[in-house]
Amino acid sequence: MSGPLLQIDGLHIAFGSRSVWRDVVRGVDLRVSAGEVVGLVGESGSGKSLTALSVMGLLPLGAKVSSGRILFDGTELVGMRDGAMNKLRGRDIGMIFQDPLSALNPAIPVGKQIVDSLRTHASMTRRAAEARVVELLDLVGINQPAERARAYAHELSGGMRQRVMTALAVSSNPKLLIADEPTTALDVTVQAQVIGMLDRIRRDLGIAVLFISHNLDLVASICDRVSVMYAGRVVESGAVEPLFDAPRHPYTRQLLRCVPRLDGGTGPMPTIPGLPPRFGSVLPGCAFTPRCVVSQARCSAQAPPMRRESGHLSVCWEGVP
Repeated sequence: MSGPLLQIDGLHIAFGSRSVWRDVVRGVDLRVSAGEVVGLVGESGSGKSLTALSVMGLLPLGAKVSSGRILFDGTELVGMRDGAMNKLRGRDIGMIFQDPLSALNPAIPVGKQIVDSLRTHASMTRRAAEARVVELLDLVGINQPAERARAYAHELSGGMRQRVMTALAVSSNPKLLIADEPTTALDVTVQAQVIGMLDRIRRDLGIAVLFISHNLDLVASICDRVSVMYAGRVVESGAVEPLFDAPRHPYTRQLLRCVPRLDGGTGPMPTIPGLPPRFGSVLPGCAFTPRCVVSQARCSAQAPPMRRESGHLSVCWEGVP
């Protein structure tokens, strides 16, 4: 393979029905190379999860890819038939969903769910799959894996359910793992354990990861590159260290300003004033203008230019004559 493992070009996702459709994801470009970890960050509602679900072919009812393309390992995913997509999901692309309690079947032991996936995607015998389940649960750091395989999802803690979801997602050794807010609702200590486990597994198995989060500290700890989304668009992207050290888009600077710091004193935590635009709003200029501290008159009327320098992309009028 000569190009990226995952290549998204000009992706637009719309919500609607019949003849009325409104774009909520607007022209997203994204690349993930083999073995790379790419972060996708932004506030809730920025379009991160929708972008991930479009890769999996799992957009909710009333949503569709209105334009653009999604290439995985050189194969176009947009418009792919359900049968072909079902073979791809789980075998070549794994996904860790935000809420493992909702994603796991409450009526089936967690081990059997992994067995079923292995038998479907890896064509294993039942005995071989059951042995592999114990290996996978041990790989993700679950003690007494044979016993835990017989447990139901509600009998496990939040951190253990997330580990089971990870074992399920990597069971067929996929080329790409999409981790959609994998530490939501977990305490800080368990978050660090889950992220450490993810990083170790993806290195051991050589898996590329698209890591979706609003936690910038976690993104900095695991990702090679990061893309920042606002109101359905990528407004800045680049290597993690240069982007975090010298962010070029006002939104990225505001996000980083809101990260809690141990030396920040006892004052109130900084926040970004205002709210993101409503889904489907018509946005002729920059969507961040009403909340931006450096906005200009042209920001609300004209789409900002895209500037790329040394692999660092920003979409903003700031600094443009």
